[in-house]
Amino acid sequence: MNSRVLDLRLLPAAVSAWLGTLILPALPLDLEPIISALALVVAAALLIAVYFQRLAPVGLTLALAVAAFGAVGLSVSQAARQIAADPLARAWQGEISKVRVLAMVEGPPRKYAPGSDQQITQLQLLEARLPPAPAVKTRLKVVAFGQHLTAYPRGTVLETSLKLERPHRTGKSNLEISDFTSANTLFEIPAQIMATPKIRAEPRGAAALKQKFAARLKEKLIAAKSPAAAMLLPAMILGIRADASADTEALKTAGIVHITCVSGMHISVLLSLVALLTAGLGRRWRLVACGSLLVGYCLLLGPAPSLLRAAVMGMVSVLALARGREPRSFSALETAVIGLLIFEPAFGQDAGFLLSVSATAAIVLVAKPVEETLQEKLKSLERKGSGRIARVIPEKYRALLGKFLAAFLAVSAVSLVAQLACLPGELLIRPGINTLTVAANVAIAPVVTLLIWGGACLTFLPLPGTLLAKTLGVGCTWVMMVARGVASNPFAILPWPQGIPGILALVAVACGVTFIFRCYFPKTRIGGNVEAWSQSR
Repeated sequence: MNSRVLDLRLLPAAVSAWLGTLILPALPLDLEPIISALALVVAAALLIAVYFQRLAPVGLTLALAVAAFGAVGLSVSQAARQIAADPLARAWQGEISKVRVLAMVEGPPRKYAPGSDQQITQLQLLEARLPPAPAVKTRLKVVAFGQHLTAYPRGTVLETSLKLERPHRTGKSNLEISDFTSANTLFEIPAQIMATPKIRAEPRGAAALKQKFAARLKEKLIAAKSPAAAMLLPAMILGIRADASADTEALKTAGIVHITCVSGMHISVLLSLVALLTAGLGRRWRLVACGSLLVGYCLLLGPAPSLLRAAVMGMVSVLALARGREPRSFSALETAVIGLLIFEPAFGQDAGFLLSVSATAAIVLVAKPVEETLQEKLKSLERKGSGRIARVIPEKYRALLGKFLAAFLAVSAVSLVAQLACLPGELLIRPGINTLTVAANVAIAPVVTLLIWGGACLTFLPLPGTLLAKTLGVGCTWVMMVARGVASNPFAILPWPQGIPGILALVAVACGVTFIFRCYFPKTRIGGNVEAWSQSR
């Protein structure tokens, strides 16, 4: 079967599910279950029509798309109703502005901005005390702001006082939650930490195991005496990202901050390490090892959107291989998007999930074919040969040069395609366009895989690791040198408006460039199947 053939039957369902996560949470709560039920009824009717051959096979694709929209609506409605029934959520509608809570840390506190004392963390509330009433159980999730917070690891139970931000009201009094405009009001409740948190329980389970691995990695990195390694390796292996600082801003400016966000690149590199370590085992046991890595890594690091997307894609590919089928990357991506958006509709509005899906789709659809084409061109040039090159480069080095050029062009193509695909999403987050991202990614490409492999061995294997830690420190120092060098370049960021105006301007520029290219450089035939570009008008 041709590896370039794409199965797009799930694409309408993925797009429909994503539209549902954007549209349905913005609708009134009373309308969501009605719209969801209607969508599921329509999907069922389409399936029945397809079964009785009353509708063309394309009706199955349409039925899946409508069903995905309805399933997302049911998930949004159920989540909103659970929040609305929470005792603290009901009290939140009143005049209470301060509440004593027990809360579990879902994300370690991080600086909100470089040079700022303000920190942000995500808390899962467990218990709330509303004086003079007794304590009540609650499951609200809040985005908490505070100052000078300790770096509490994920899973730590804290006791503190929170001031919940008032929901937007329409001017009426004694409103119920169902009177609010949408579910978006309930999904991310901002809160301000009013008292110094007190630790009531240490992390347990997977969170405690992650903390042990983090402590082991930190202990081994002390010997390396490399601030770059201390910042990069915990983020690359365990997802423990450093606070906002000049170094993190340099990584963002250089366009290589993605190496600190555990995603598909990290998963694929770790899977290659597992495949290498299990090379002597049978095919079935190698697949079991890869599947165990995907499940265990997600449990260890927590439900990060980009990590879950990569893990689901990996599991779909592993299951396909287990059944003797060729895995399809784009089909796996479509399946991951549909499943995750139904499981957690909030991912549809998460910038990290958007960038991860955009980059992966671009790499699968464009970068891989471009890479294959470039490799074919290089092989063709090698077969034809070049007298000029033969005189300059000795024969024994030509094969090595060809491999180097192939790797260089592959990394450049992947980086360029991924950057172009992520531009709209990046403009939603911050203004400006990174101009030297491709150069930065090519510069750090030789060391990233080695850093992930070495960091994983340093973290998960009981090795002394002093020499390895120092070696990884050299690689991390090189990455930060590239980031700082690019960030210091005055042309590293092209000024560009942020948000929808910036995206519209980007589309206008792309259309203009395409129009100029097609008008002034038309293709003309010069005989047979040979084509050439005519001179510019």
